[in-house]
Amino acid sequence: MNVLQMLRSRKYLQRILLSFMPVVAMLAIASLVLNSVARDKVLSLQNDADRKLLTQLNYNIENMNGIVKDLAVSLYNDEEMIALKSGGDYKQSILKIERLNKMVATSPYLHAIVFYNGKQGRFFSSLNHGMDNGQLYGALEKIMASDSELPKLQLLPLDLDGGNEGIDVFAFFVYDGLTLGSVNDDVLILTVKPGWMLDNLKALNRVVDRENDLLFVTDGAGRLLMSNDRQLPEGLDTKDVLRRIAASEQSLDSFIYAQDGSKYKVTYLSKALNNWQIISLQDYDDVLGSVRQMRWTEIAVTLSVALLAVLLSVFFALRLYKPVGHLLALVPPPGGRPSTNSKDELSLIADNVTEMLGKLKGLEQERASQWNIAKLYHLRSLISLSESLEEPAFLRFKAQYGIDIAYPSPLRLALVQIDDAHELAKQQGPAAESLLYFAVANIGQELLGNGGSCEAADMKSGHLVFIVGGGTEALEKLGERFAELQGMILRYYRITFTVTLSDVFEDYRKLTAHYNLVVRRANYRMIVGKGAILESEQLRANETNEAFRVPQELERRLTEGLKSGDPEETEQAIRSWIRLLKGFSFENMYSGLLHLTVALSNTLGEMNHHNANPVSVNLQAINRRILEQETLTEIEAVLLEVVEEVLEQRRSGRENKNRLLADTVKEIIDKHYADPDLNVQKIADMLKMSSVHLGQVYKAEEGLSVVDRINEVRLAQARVYLEQQQLTVTEIMEKVGFGNESYFYRLFKRRYGATPKEYRLKAAIDRNT
Repeated sequence: MNVLQMLRSRKYLQRILLSFMPVVAMLAIASLVLNSVARDKVLSLQNDADRKLLTQLNYNIENMNGIVKDLAVSLYNDEEMIALKSGGDYKQSILKIERLNKMVATSPYLHAIVFYNGKQGRFFSSLNHGMDNGQLYGALEKIMASDSELPKLQLLPLDLDGGNEGIDVFAFFVYDGLTLGSVNDDVLILTVKPGWMLDNLKALNRVVDRENDLLFVTDGAGRLLMSNDRQLPEGLDTKDVLRRIAASEQSLDSFIYAQDGSKYKVTYLSKALNNWQIISLQDYDDVLGSVRQMRWTEIAVTLSVALLAVLLSVFFALRLYKPVGHLLALVPPPGGRPSTNSKDELSLIADNVTEMLGKLKGLEQERASQWNIAKLYHLRSLISLSESLEEPAFLRFKAQYGIDIAYPSPLRLALVQIDDAHELAKQQGPAAESLLYFAVANIGQELLGNGGSCEAADMKSGHLVFIVGGGTEALEKLGERFAELQGMILRYYRITFTVTLSDVFEDYRKLTAHYNLVVRRANYRMIVGKGAILESEQLRANETNEAFRVPQELERRLTEGLKSGDPEETEQAIRSWIRLLKGFSFENMYSGLLHLTVALSNTLGEMNHHNANPVSVNLQAINRRILEQETLTEIEAVLLEVVEEVLEQRRSGRENKNRLLADTVKEIIDKHYADPDLNVQKIADMLKMSSVHLGQVYKAEEGLSVVDRINEVRLAQARVYLEQQQLTVTEIMEKVGFGNESYFYRLFKRRYGATPKEYRLKAAIDRNT
């Protein structure tokens, strides 16, 4: 397997290697950021230097302009220059030329001093300017003639020879008046050599080590006035540059200008002296030369460091991965086959270890389960067959299984029964009882074993057995500790249980005898009730009671109470019977309880045999309900409920019969009301019963007598005839069954507040309105 295949199959190794890569990436990003910051810083510093340079150059020009201005004003107003400026004597004017020569010779930037004498109409100038006077005078005369509003006290560019190589001098005009010729024509012209400005530009470039930069000055119209002898780059569109400068709102600023693949850094100062523009033009690559060199250096260093980092990462990754590789080789994959999913090595190792731990835990649980099964088997054997277990065998399995039974020591046995276990099984399933016994055993062993020994065994017979050892005094108070356990279980699990305690004994061989005894005594839960703690002293009176028969008087009271329907007598008989059974031994108690159920069943059967309306009671269901109860109190409640149900059915049967009789009487009246002989006796004869009983039942059910019902139906029908038919009152009376007219009138008026005739008249009026 080569390195690439090894890396592909080792995902955790890949992660280790990749964890070093962010360092390399951060180094590269830092290099880029540093280069960008350096570039911005260099450009910012360069901008500051350019602005200072242009500001200084503008200051020098303004300073020179001030000096020339002061000199021009001084000469123009000098009394000794009157002969040159405005004197009429040519000879006197010639004598002043020498002074002009001296002034030009002593000034570093003056080219010539020229007076135009208006009176004489000629020019007078210094003679040391090195050019033909006629050419100089012609140029001055031409510019003076072309512009009557020639600016005063300003440096004006002047081309003396008419060539295309730029300006020759700057002319500085001084005259009186607002325009030439408005007052007089006396003019002083100072011509200034542009060379001093060029020297100044070169000197400033040398100071800032910028000799390769192009500096040039233009006037407001964009005409080149001077430059530092550097040629403009070939193809540079200066007009476009000047347009961008003119469009800018800043008088001192810089920008990057790109044209035909070339980039230039342009710094300008507009609105300078005489509205000139001073412009610095630099090659962008030259400006950022140091930054570019630094960038290549950074790239080289970054690549070197990145390569070193990759090599170191591989080295350290392999060193770090080595223990993982060894561990992966030691821990086999799940199922014995390599995993084909995307998990890394640590995940595979974790899965493998988890699987192995699960298997080990399963083995431990299985072993513990087997050990507990064996321990529980021996405990059950000890409890059931302790007489046959020799002491060496007892001590051997006691030590082998860690059975916590103190020996030799006083012992006491307790039998625990969960109350309402059958209801619990119905609600939560059959396994719930075993789980609860397990919980009671664990909590009980921890609580009862404090200060002594304690073992618990689920006997799988509906009860749990505790074997508690310790001091005699502590065992005598074992009931109190079980009461504490009952409270704890009730608080945690909401269930109760009953405890039956044996007497204190010394020898483990007596375990079986005492176990059989507490199993027998546990039946007294039927008498004492749920949640009790049964001890032998508490049951002594029942155990010594030899009575086993129930008095005939109780059976008679129960039978007569049921037959007569007397609930109070019946309930008193049942309560007395149960109270009597609570004093019996549990064997005799079962016999007396059976006697009670048989007596109840026989009485109900006899009642149903002789009664026209038999009571529907399922005796098998009653017996089953009784057998499901765990205490005599619950059985008493069931019996009282059965008695109440029987008596209620008897009452309901009588009430239903009376209701049926009343409905039948009403039906007969509704059909035969027109029969004048219809009365109570006739209806009773129809139903084959006593007229008195019929009258009593009907009035009890309906609240009125049979006669009242007959009259009510007859009067209602008579009213219908009066409203709907044109029969006479006598005819109507006979049709509804009345034989006595006065009796009919009296009953009708009593019921409807008017005589039959009055009622018919009133009904007719109501219909017509």
